Amino acid sequence: MFDFDTPIDRKSWDSVKWTKYSGRDVLPFWVADMDFATPRFIRDALAKRLRHPVLGYTSPPQELIEAFIAWAARRFEWLIDPDWVVPVTAVVPGLNLAVRSIGTNGDGCLIPYPIYPPILEVPEQNGRLALHSLLEKHGTSWIMNLDDIAAKARKSSTLILCNPQNPTGRVYSRNELLELANLCLEFDTAIVSDEIHWGLILDQDSSHIPIATLSQDIAYNTITLISHTKSYNVAGLLTAIAIVPNDSTRRRIEVQIDRTMPSGSPLAYAAAIAAYNDTSDWLTELNSYLRANRDLVKQTMDELPLTSMEQVEGTHLAWIDVRSLPVQNAVAYFEAFGLGLSDGAQFGVPGFVRLNFAVPRKLLEQGLQRFRCAIDCASEPTRQSK
Repeated sequence: MFDFDTPIDRKSWDSVKWTKYSGRDVLPFWVADMDFATPRFIRDALAKRLRHPVLGYTSPPQELIEAFIAWAARRFEWLIDPDWVVPVTAVVPGLNLAVRSIGTNGDGCLIPYPIYPPILEVPEQNGRLALHSLLEKHGTSWIMNLDDIAAKARKSSTLILCNPQNPTGRVYSRNELLELANLCLEFDTAIVSDEIHWGLILDQDSSHIPIATLSQDIAYNTITLISHTKSYNVAGLLTAIAIVPNDSTRRRIEVQIDRTMPSGSPLAYAAAIAAYNDTSDWLTELNSYLRANRDLVKQTMDELPLTSMEQVEGTHLAWIDVRSLPVQNAVAYFEAFGLGLSDGAQFGVPGFVRLNFAVPRKLLEQGLQRFRCAIDCASEPTRQSK
């Protein structure tokens, strides 16, 4: 029903992803938006809204709140009180508002990492002390070091969770989330949970579990930030939802919104309503296509020397270890071979690159061939020395 194979020209449409390398033969596999057509029902909703000739300041529609609550119940059996729902302009501003609204200046803000770069900036932007806990490789997965988190949670008023995890692609299990949540309850550390990739679950044995659904106590200790924008490929129409069961925390956030946040886009609201009302096979077909793309990336990495990659359970992002590559700057090195990747140093861990595989298959194959050429060239001196 949905076409993910047809290439779409984005070079002439001010795409952040594609204009970064304007005038250069570099394929962009860096920023996390998809090179697929936004589903027709979303575009139809936008066209319907555009029949009204005024696009002025717009309050969050009641229809959005109702669609979101019905979606949460349908998808996660999550019964959300309408009072808990706080629309925000995007997930990252919501994370900042949440951290700013809990505790006081100088408190710790604990972040398991590597993680999406703007999250690393949240503590400093809000007068908090950044505390970090490095994810550990365990078998074929990246896991949280709960002993390290426990030691640092004692000093932290907030912990920022990213699940599904960007950039490692982990989809945390119920047991992992429960251990983390109970630990945070013990130390009175509020959880601020970024769940923007909720719909992109590739492992068929995995499922996204909103951490706030684990218990009532955990819900009241959690601020959840969710958006449809990744799952429905409308990253340019920013809007998100904060779910805040704790009354006093929610009031503080709402005060911050009134002081700092602009009104939302009427087109963004129209897209959001259409997404939360979606009953099509969009996500099923999208995840099936992404799963095959992921497998192609994984197969390529397994065949190559100097690289390794763990299983991607969710998101459309591959986190690739290139620490064995004998170059000073891996990103610049791959760009010289016509491939644009994200630098692991921006996520807090140098020596890795992130590859976005949400592209038509032929484009992915072309990008992986360039990756292979880069690795073969780097491996040549090693082979010759032998």
